[in-house]
Amino acid sequence: MPDTSLTTPRGRWFDDYELDQTFNSAARTVTEADVVAFAGLSGDYNPIHVDAEHARRSVFRKRIAHGLLIEAMASGLAHGTGIFDGTISALAEIEIQFRKPVYFGDTIRLQLRVIDIDSEPGPKRGRIQFSTVVLNQNDDTVVEGSWSVVFLRNRARSQPS
Repeated sequence: MPDTSLTTPRGRWFDDYELDQTFNSAARTVTEADVVAFAGLSGDYNPIHVDAEHARRSVFRKRIAHGLLIEAMASGLAHGTGIFDGTISALAEIEIQFRKPVYFGDTIRLQLRVIDIDSEPGPKRGRIQFSTVVLNQNDDTVVEGSWSVVFLRNRARSQPS
């Protein structure tokens, strides 16, 4: 029997989703190295992120992570759940609200909840709308929003017998 482990998707197909299904990610600690790397990658050297003395005088009293870094980490945490593995067609839309700062050393995790199922764009794909909530180690919501994700349909299920 051939090894299909590299070609068989492990993720969930469009037809596998149900309203109100919830998926929880593993946790990840946000480090200074993460923030410095993101500043270099994005070119965003806002002193609230990279200058400890400036941040000490701010409303936050210390450096905070970039909001977009946290959203990017949420994307990685979502990937780690396995639900997108080999079945995602596209990330179509993101809405983000930044609720609380994330400090160096905070540990975040992601909760995804299915809030809409749309059979468009057609017979090979469908769109799932997730609410997204990023929580810190104290269960405070730090980022929330929604993602519209296009998934492949399972061809094996849609073929006539």
